[in-house]
Amino acid sequence: MNCFRNIYLFCLLLLLLLSACTIGPAGKWSVGYSTTGASIPAGTTTASVQSFLNRASIVNPQLAQMLTDKLKDKILAQTNLKIVTDREGDANFEGTIESYTSVPKAVTGGDNMVASLNQLKVTLKVKYTNSKSSEFDFDTSVSRYIEYPSDQLLEQVERDKLPELVDLLVDDIFNKAFVNW
Repeated sequence: MNCFRNIYLFCLLLLLLLSACTIGPAGKWSVGYSTTGASIPAGTTTASVQSFLNRASIVNPQLAQMLTDKLKDKILAQTNLKIVTDREGDANFEGTIESYTSVPKAVTGGDNMVASLNQLKVTLKVKYTNSKSSEFDFDTSVSRYIEYPSDQLLEQVERDKLPELVDLLVDDIFNKAFVNW
């Protein structure tokens, strides 16, 4: 009976150990421990987030600052990294808002075609570099959207739903940099 308990404990310990190991992009084994799922390369202790630039044809004046602040907040909340300025972080984020659009998504009404559903979509260009481990660097586009009834004004949707959309974008950026998806 005691033997079975020891085998069970050994298997449980082995399972925990293997769940902390991953194979990185270069085919090398790495071990990362985190309660949030973040996997930060060894030696990385600081992060810098440059202010997002807004190059979209429609400009929401709060969006760039909201993205920058929320990314910093997420890094502080879910990692042990210290935020520094001026591209001096071991992990550095830069980004531009490439597009910000609100377009009809669904149309109804036979002869009197009207939009019944609209879509607010934000597309970002994000560059991540890590001076301690360049194998995880990326330069990519990230897009997210939310749908809303066409009887709502865009200003109301921006006030009520834009923070949710920003959270989704920041989650995507964070996961790409630190969860290696």
